[in-house]
Amino acid sequence: MLNWLKNKISNFSRSPKWSSVRKEHLIHEPLCQACNRKKDLEVHHIIPYHIKPEEELNPSNLITLCSNCHLLFGHLMDYKSWNENVVEDCNNFSSKIKNRPYNEKSYQKFGSNWFDIFR
Repeated sequence: MLNWLKNKISNFSRSPKWSSVRKEHLIHEPLCQACNRKKDLEVHHIIPYHIKPEEELNPSNLITLCSNCHLLFGHLMDYKSWNENVVEDCNNFSSKIKNRPYNEKSYQKFGSNWFDIFR
């Protein structure tokens, strides 16, 4: 799948500014916008680069996702596709994580930060 995507993208010339725009974006948005993970971050184009190459460097067209959420929320489990509602879906999921319910007994058993072992 990734080879298909890389071949598709290689047909378009990336801007020489892409690397610096990507780096700057990660400074301002250093967490996955879906799960708040800090590792394995990728910068996803909300409107895909191959659809609208002129939006490649537009900061409002970028969202930070970890590699897992990139596939799930950014591409709906298929790198040949994309999610037109990626921002909304990530915000909804992030809100659910921040407000997730806990069973008091399991909360005490595992502690408040047990989920952090996955980050």
